[in-house]
Amino acid sequence: MIIDIPTKSDFYTMADHIVNEAWEKIADLAYDYREFDIWNDFYKESEYFSESDVRNTDHYWLFARPKLITAFNLILQSIEFRLKGLIVEISPYLLITNATRNMPKADSDGNISFSEFHTLDSQDLIRVHNTFASKALPDQFTTWFNSIRNLRNRFMHSVDNKTDIMPHLIFTSIIQAHNYLNPESAHWIWHRYKYRATHASGGVNVGIEEDEEFSGIVWSMLQTHYEFTAAISACSKESVRELFGYTKNDAKDNNPKESFYCKKCVSVMEKGWNFDDKHLDGALETVQYHRGKKMYICAFCLDEQKTKPRGIWEEDD
Repeated sequence: MIIDIPTKSDFYTMADHIVNEAWEKIADLAYDYREFDIWNDFYKESEYFSESDVRNTDHYWLFARPKLITAFNLILQSIEFRLKGLIVEISPYLLITNATRNMPKADSDGNISFSEFHTLDSQDLIRVHNTFASKALPDQFTTWFNSIRNLRNRFMHSVDNKTDIMPHLIFTSIIQAHNYLNPESAHWIWHRYKYRATHASGGVNVGIEEDEEFSGIVWSMLQTHYEFTAAISACSKESVRELFGYTKNDAKDNNPKESFYCKKCVSVMEKGWNFDDKHLDGALETVQYHRGKKMYICAFCLDEQKTKPRGIWEEDD
């Protein structure tokens, strides 16, 4: 008998762990890079600092290249786990290959663990899924998945220094994969926040998690806003608009998009035991006006309001 048969939940849970690890590592790097840029701009404009105070960040991402490649590999692994989860939902036995020619040896009780079988190679996952599923994955996803697999191979199996990897590839790949394979889930940044909140304790209960001011729900809100800020800073305007529904401003804009802090998000942050409004200085204002919906919408929590937001500590009209 075959035992230890995996479920869709098993594969999706592992995929979630893996992709969140990739996001967190690169978000931290991107946030630090953004901070260097902000301070450099300040040093350049201030009469109290000289060029020697400006930090040279030209090689920052070159030094981070191994971490970027590792994160990219994790993204591919998470996608493959999700594809396996979709196949298992149809039948777990579709994952098994060459069972008749290379049958694993049963234990003394006549059982064979599912993990002992040779399973589908990654390049076959989409083909098998689309053959047996009632609804095939879109061609657009297949093309995209094959392209990032080829890109991964170039990073891993060659010394092609012309093929560069930058943080925006990590952020956009994670969100695209999430949108394709988790259509019923919350949008990525909210999904990330909920994941981070759930795992805030690191598996160690120190006895204060039950207090709201120390809870993961409260503590993770500001930290995930910092990650959101890092991702926005690293991605192009086009990608930010498409994947986050947010308009990115830069110093060259003559008419920048008006943005505001989200009172709903801040109302959670301020419950933290050491929260200070100066902590918001390192986070983007996430609320912008959406012409199509004629509403002010927070790109983080998707809260909507009809009236223009006022200062974060002021009462709205």
